[in-house]
Amino acid sequence: MSSFVRAIQLSVVLVGMLAILIVLPAVLFDAMQQWQVIFLLHAYAIFFMATIWRAVKYGKLTKTTEDEQYKRTSGRWALVVQFIGLLVVHWLALFEFSRSVALTNPADRTLAGIVGIMAIAVAIIINQVAIRTLKGFFDRIAIKPDHRLVTTGIYSIVRHPIYLSYVLLFAGYCTMLQSFASFMLLGLVCAVWLGNRMAIEEEMLAARFGEDYKAYQQNTKRLFPFIY
Repeated sequence: MSSFVRAIQLSVVLVGMLAILIVLPAVLFDAMQQWQVIFLLHAYAIFFMATIWRAVKYGKLTKTTEDEQYKRTSGRWALVVQFIGLLVVHWLALFEFSRSVALTNPADRTLAGIVGIMAIAVAIIINQVAIRTLKGFFDRIAIKPDHRLVTTGIYSIVRHPIYLSYVLLFAGYCTMLQSFASFMLLGLVCAVWLGNRMAIEEEMLAARFGEDYKAYQQNTKRLFPFIY
């Protein structure tokens, strides 16, 4: 498959995802004209374009069915939580935003917008840097024959910067739309989905790289610098 065709296929998937998560609920809840929604739509597109760039430059990702999280029963349940949970998070946030936009203090909306923009901007930067550091090793959870342990750059600070970028992106979304309920639900979804994913990934890397990976674990935090 040529790089051009692969890019087109992934772009179609991206457009579909944005339509389901943002455009459709925004239209249904009459919020599509709000600047926050327009910004989020463009920010999400920029964020996920990094995956398209990786696939074009280094080849297609491993099949979903070969992802170790997909292979395990606990992992499949975590993926169900991810799919349903993120869908509810995005729709709930837009619903609450559409109901409160005329009642919320403009100063509060401005502050939430600034905080949300900052979180999303940091998410995009972290995501871009992490993917370019991993290069062809950015993939689903699958150990390749030529797999190499990457511990430099942003990976010298946290072991899972790409997952951190997801958390910041979705948290920024909830913050911009001032939805406390969706923010709390997001925390639960990420704890189940990413918690399971990180545990599986670290188990596999420890089995593959042994003491080197265990030493790396001792010297870095899992997700949040200096905290966890």
